[in-house]
Amino acid sequence: MTLTDLLNEAKQLKLKEQVQLATQLMQWVEIQLHQETTSSTEKKSRKPGLNRGYCLIADDFDDPLSDEFWVRKS
Repeated sequence: MTLTDLLNEAKQLKLKEQVQLATQLMQWVEIQLHQETTSSTEKKSRKPGLNRGYCLIADDFDDPLSDEFWVRKS
């Protein structure tokens, strides 16, 4: 069933039924938005220092690379 079909059926309902349907739909949307908001908030929380010491950068990191690095040997 498409959205157009659902809208056509909703138009055939009495006004009171349309209001009830719209109210239920809005409540459902609010719940969905709340769930999205809470799940995205949980994903964004970070703990500083969690992987401290996991990645080490060499002291010569900024030094130029040697010619041997740039010349490809076959």
